[in-house]
Amino acid sequence: MHYYGNETIMSLEQVLRLRPNEVRILEWVRTYEYLENQYGLDDAVPYFLDIRCEADTVRIRRNKITDFPNYHCEEERVFPDVEQALPVFREWAEKILGQLDGGS
Repeated sequence: MHYYGNETIMSLEQVLRLRPNEVRILEWVRTYEYLENQYGLDDAVPYFLDIRCEADTVRIRRNKITDFPNYHCEEERVFPDVEQALPVFREWAEKILGQLDGGS
């Protein structure tokens, strides 16, 4: 986990264990663009996610990296609270991990 200003960057695996109170405290979490493979080397991940607490909402985004560091937002959703946003955020992380593992 790394901190850059008001943004926390963590792995997809760490995102799966995030709790609502942690998201509220951190306010803005983004996933890495790289994931360590079985050989200890970093493989590029074509997506990154972010969840951000705003004034009265929680925004989640799934971003596709086009030509690093460039990217575009593939999907964005807004929820009234972290409890509703976090399950979708985790689901997106699981799907990305599944794609990287050769899954669907």
